[in-house]
Amino acid sequence: MQQSQTEQCTFSNDGVEAVDVLDERSLLLEEVNFKWLMAGLGWWVDMAQFTRDPLYAARYLTLAKSAESAALRKCAAALEWRSRPH
Repeated sequence: MQQSQTEQCTFSNDGVEAVDVLDERSLLLEEVNFKWLMAGLGWWVDMAQFTRDPLYAARYLTLAKSAESAALRKCAAALEWRSRPH
């Protein structure tokens, strides 16, 4: 646990702030949650295609946002929000 706290306050060799690394990690966790929540409902998502093909991703995000699972709807909304330009 101590190591991850230190990691949050450091810079990497290429000058990228550790907060960016944490954002990448949280996005990865969100994607993993999405994949397994979808799988739990019988919908298998190719995450490599999901991350590189916006139409493929949109199709599954739309499906997920109409699911009965509140956790899946929340996860889909978070992924959709992250994919928008800010």
